[in-house]
Order: sequence, then C-alpha cells, then structure tokens
Amino acid sequence: MFWISTILIIILLIAANAFYVTAEFATVSSRASRLSNLSENGNKTAQFLLEIVQDPKKLDAYVATCQVGITISSLILGFYGQAQLSDLITPFLENIGLGSAVAVESISAAVVLVFLSIFQILLGELIPKNVAMQYPERLAILTAKLMQWSNIIFRPLIWVFNGSGIALMRILKISPSEEHGHIHSPEELLLLVNESGAGGVLKDEEHRLLNNILQMSQASVKQIMIPRTRMLTAPSTIELPALLKLLADSPYSRIPIYREKIDNIIGIIHLRDLLQIQQADNQSTLFEVLHSVPFVPATMLVKDVFSLLQNKHFQMAIVMDEFGGTAGMVTLEDLLEQIFGDLQDEFDTSIPLFRATANERLWIRGDIQIGVVNEVLDLKLPTDDSETIGGLILNEIGHVPILNEEIDILSKKFRVEKMTGRGIAMISMASTKEQIKNAKEYLD
Repeated sequence: MFWISTILIIILLIAANAFYVTAEFATVSSRASRLSNLSENGNKTAQFLLEIVQDPKKLDAYVATCQVGITISSLILGFYGQAQLSDLITPFLENIGLGSAVAVESISAAVVLVFLSIFQILLGELIPKNVAMQYPERLAILTAKLMQWSNIIFRPLIWVFNGSGIALMRILKISPSEEHGHIHSPEELLLLVNESGAGGVLKDEEHRLLNNILQMSQASVKQIMIPRTRMLTAPSTIELPALLKLLADSPYSRIPIYREKIDNIIGIIHLRDLLQIQQADNQSTLFEVLHSVPFVPATMLVKDVFSLLQNKHFQMAIVMDEFGGTAGMVTLEDLLEQIFGDLQDEFDTSIPLFRATANERLWIRGDIQIGVVNEVLDLKLPTDDSETIGGLILNEIGHVPILNEEIDILSKKFRVEKMTGRGIAMISMASTKEQIKNAKEYLD
C-alpha cells in the first residue's frame, strides 16, 4: 500500500504541474477577439480573462502565478519522489549485487531522476502545452477558477519575487518593460501567411491576396513600372487628329506629353478632353487640357506610390531614374494588379504572361518580373542586375539577339521567340508538367 500512495502523490504533483502549464499557455495564446465574443454572450469567466489578456500588468501577474505553481510542484515532486522512490528501489538494487552501498544509492538516485524527468517533461510539460495551444480559450476558461484561488495563495510570493526581480534589474541598469506585446514585421507576417496557406487555414485566394499585399509593402516601383521603351507618349507639337488616332489605336485613355524628348514630360492628356475639344470645334490648344502628373523616384516603395495616387486623385505617375530622366511610368491599375492580379476589360488585348504550347514549351512574356518567374516556375534566376526576364536574357547574351537564339542560364535553356525593336518580347523554355500547371494557376 505504501508504494501505491507514493505513486498517487507523484501523479497528483505531475497533474498540478500540468495544470499550471496549461493555464499559462492557454491564457497567453487566447485571442482577445474570441474572448470578447464569449463575454458578449454572457460568459463571465471570459470577461475576467479578457481583462487579463488586454492588460500587460495583469497578464504578467497571471503568468507569474502559473510560474510559481510550476516551480513549487516541480520542487516538491523532486524532493518527495527522490526520497520515496529511492527507498523502494534501493533494496532491489542491493539484492542483485551492484556493489557498495554508495554505488547502490547513486544508481538509485539516477534511476529515480530519469524516471521522474521523463514523466514530468512528457505529462507535465509537453502534452499540456500542445493541448493548451490547440484549445486556448476553452482551457483558459476551464482553469480560470482555480487560478483565481492560486493567485490569492501565491500573492505574497509573487510580490517578493517581482520586487526582487525589479530591484535586480535596476541594479543592472535595465529598465523594466511596461509592454511585452510582440509587433510582427511585414516579413514575419509574410511567413505567418505562407504557413497558414500551406496548412489549409487560408483559402488559396485569401492566401494569394494577403501574400500580394505584404509583398507590395516591400517592392519598389521600379519592379512593376512600364519601362520607357514601352511607354506610349506624344510630343507637345502633335496635332489633335494625330493624337486622337494614336489614342484610338491604343488600349489607353491617357497619354504623357513631352517637350522635345521623353525625359522632359510636361503632363498628361485625357482622351475625354480631346473629344470635348473636337466636338466643340473650338481653337483650344493641347496645353489648355494638359493635366499635371506626379514624378516619383524608381526606389519609391509601391505602397507609398499607391498612397500618393490615391490621396492626390492621380491615375498615373512618371518614374524617374537617378539622373532625373524618365525611367518609366506606373498607373493605378498596375498597382491594383499587384494585389488582385491581371485586371482585364473588354478592350484589353494584352499577351498573357505565360502560354503553354503543345510540345510542352512554356512561352514567357519578356517584361515579366524575374521574381515572378522564379516563384511560379520554382527557378533561381539571378535578380541582381535585371528586373525582367527579357532584360536578364539580353544581359546574358550580350548583344541584340536574333529570333530562335538560345542561351543557358543555370542549366536552363531559354529561346528568344519574339522581338520588339531591340527588346525581347517573348522567350520560351522546355518545362515540366508541374511548371505548366503552376503557370496556368497563376494566370487564373
């Protein structure tokens, strides 16, 4: 009967340790929003916990109560278990002849230590912690009543420990922190979103949108702009009929106007204003309907450009290079497409970013960002010297390529399929079924 009571007391001590571990991790992991919902539905315990998780000082005291409970139960378990179990094991070890009394006591102590440690860590720490993190609010509510009594009992000890800790920190010239909430950086949020997407917590569309928004906060406008070689512009000397025809033959409703050269853009003209001039048949000049346009540096973050256009009610911005010249342009639609993907309307006739052929070759548009190609096709193409896949191919070849010219980059062979002037419009590469599938999913 002696050994039965000993085992029962050990089980109770491990259970006490498990209780405080559960209470600590469940409370810390509880979401204020869920506790608030439970509180609004009349759950008084949830209201009690909500006040704790929203107040750093109260939460510190609550966690301190758990820590004191864990420490006391662990110490008692160690002292009691070592004393009682050693007395049970020692006679057995002596009977099998393991040497002197000192050796027997040492072996007995080691066996008890290993036994208690295994059960303490497994049943008193790991399992309660994992369960508490899976069902935080439910277990926090279940443990709250006993925790209130524990807080009353342990309050003198907590006061002594907290006071001693603060005094020691001041001696070491460390300022005690009033706040301990962790603020996640965009990079950390991106990792959390990707983990939630991989774990099935987020739907594919939710994951894609959140991922795009967070990546947009880190990208520069240079990475998404329309380069100057692809900009549709017009000189300030152009006649009204010619400008109307230029816009009519394009998918755009606005066009930048430059004086003498494209590096000297003086504003933009809207198709609506041109039609009003034509209908009125008056002598208004293009300069009278010229609208101002903001200029932004190529290093400006996409999110900041978006805020600028949104707050100032602009539809486009001219991107400047480091010398003050025109590097390209970006529209509000371009920025929105970074979040929602390609926004097509009935007038869009743009070539898709990816197109699979019957012979399992994948055609890739030359102006697509290298980062997108790497992400969609699981490649590791260098991004240091070029922004687009067409620019990378051009830099690697080292001259203006001809059609069907091929080049190897990191053991991957790319072929030039279409040119626009001296720029690369389309390339192709031999692709796996998985790459083609990923490309189609990206377009969808």
